[in-house]
Amino acid sequence: MQKEELIQLLRDPDICQEIFLIVKNGGKPASPADVNKLAAIKSQLHKVVPQKQAAKSDADKLAAIKAMLHKKAEEESQKAQGVVDAYATMDALSKELSPDKGLDMSTIKDEDEDSVSGVPSDVDGSFANKLALLRNQVQKTNEERSAERKAAAEKKASVSAAEKYTFVLERPCPICGRDTHVVKCKSRLIAETTDLDLCIHYKDFNPYLYRVWACEHCGFAADEQKFTRRIPEKTRDKIMGFLQTANLAMPFVEERTSEQAIQYLEMAILFNELADPSPNRRGNLYLIMAWIYRYDGNTEKEMAALDKAAELFDQSLETESYPVDKMSDTMATYLTGAIHVMRKDYDKATRHLSRIISNQALRSTSPKLFEMARDMWQDIKNAKEKG
Repeated sequence: MQKEELIQLLRDPDICQEIFLIVKNGGKPASPADVNKLAAIKSQLHKVVPQKQAAKSDADKLAAIKAMLHKKAEEESQKAQGVVDAYATMDALSKELSPDKGLDMSTIKDEDEDSVSGVPSDVDGSFANKLALLRNQVQKTNEERSAERKAAAEKKASVSAAEKYTFVLERPCPICGRDTHVVKCKSRLIAETTDLDLCIHYKDFNPYLYRVWACEHCGFAADEQKFTRRIPEKTRDKIMGFLQTANLAMPFVEERTSEQAIQYLEMAILFNELADPSPNRRGNLYLIMAWIYRYDGNTEKEMAALDKAAELFDQSLETESYPVDKMSDTMATYLTGAIHVMRKDYDKATRHLSRIISNQALRSTSPKLFEMARDMWQDIKNAKEKG
């Protein structure tokens, strides 16, 4: 018999059992009693094995159930921790969104969670209402911040316009002698229209806001022309003595508002009244003030400033010798007539304009001014004839 065949026979349980019995009996064939005992043992073994397999299957099932329960417990724990974290987050956010008031969660009454949209049904009503309140607070804060961003963007656009058309430099103050910052307008302004009194409307910018320069140290204010000109010592001492008690110095600002520009103009008029006898210069300051009000659409204050300008120019034409600074008597006459037209005082306007159109030499020396005066005079005449 081959070795492989012998190994194959030994793998058969029945043959192994017979060999076992033969060996047990000393090489003799197994007795019937032994054979029956062995059969009984085999039968018993066949019963035990399925029982062990069944027990193993039950143990596996029990282990699976335990694992499932453990997983469920972990999920419940995580859910509970999530609720705790949500409360903590809401409390922190409420303090951040309203640091002065806070968000008092304890004062909120419990309500049915179905009244709050977007909240899971397994979240209790108290939590749902607190979440709803927080959402409202967040929405309100976002709206406020959006409004702040819009205002900041508008301010930035305004600052950009000022930066586009102006630049800052330093000039010595004619009173205290210290270098001070001033704003000067660039020459690339775009003119759109011109009024009768020569107020020019520029695109996207009002240069008249910066016509007055002011010293940030002593408070002296004047138009650019006077600020850069040497002031007589006697006048300077008088203004310096006044400033030592007046305390008019203001911090430098690169971008002026209309209110700030008007304030500087009033200061310049004050110094003009204090130490400058020229009504022409004060009239010019009031005229610039009227133009600023015109840019802003404040007709009432514009007309009040024009009244003062007209009064001072009338006085100047009667008392001052021209030219004053760079203004000729012809220009002063035209400007005074135009101001009276805008004030609707046509009698005074006609007297001033007639002086210009009766001077035929102006046709060649100042043709544009002559034509403007003639057109205004004709408009007044036509209005009188119709009225």
